[in-house]
Amino acid sequence: MLRRTLLVFGAYKWQDVAYVSEPHALQKLDIAIPRKIPPRAKLPTCVFVHGGSWQRGDKNGGLNSGIDEAFVSAGGCLGVSVNYRLSPEVQHPEHVKDVAAAITWVHHNVAKFGGDPTKLVLVGHSAGAHLVMQILADPAYLQEAGMKDPVDTFVRGAVGISGVYNITNIQRHVVPDCNHFTIVQHLAEGDPDVDPTMKLIKAFVNEVADPEELSPLL
Repeated sequence: MLRRTLLVFGAYKWQDVAYVSEPHALQKLDIAIPRKIPPRAKLPTCVFVHGGSWQRGDKNGGLNSGIDEAFVSAGGCLGVSVNYRLSPEVQHPEHVKDVAAAITWVHHNVAKFGGDPTKLVLVGHSAGAHLVMQILADPAYLQEAGMKDPVDTFVRGAVGISGVYNITNIQRHVVPDCNHFTIVQHLAEGDPDVDPTMKLIKAFVNEVADPEELSPLL
């Protein structure tokens, strides 16, 4: 049974909604919606994915607290905040798969809350930005989660805040005995597909650039 809360600024919030059939404690999301939605309204939805070096963080903790509510208070949209399983309990690509499953669930269910399934904006912070961009760079994660619609038919925008994108390059500069080294090493070693930057480079590897079309700033 979904748990709904009335927020002080006149919005409703459903908390800890499972986005997979047999959820881990962290495979849940929150949905905040305006208290008064016009009949048959279809509002855009902002989906937020928290950071934390893939090994900590929570949709309701610290800087992440109330972000879904903030989207609603800004006006004209729904807000969703996503939790996902963390390392070291799970390793790549499980974090990406969880976020892909959450996005798929939102696309399939947001209409029940007054949202438009064809108008999602994905927002990620730090490691969350990496996960969002990894999914957009490789839609196979969404397809594995049950998504049948092409990404460009429902994702209308994406925002990466302080994102971690070039994992391969980061690995060269992380001090081996620091807290982040193990997870960065695991992400980078043996799996170039974990790196959104490399993923995009690979997508255009067969393209030949015309020097006359290059930016004069390069």
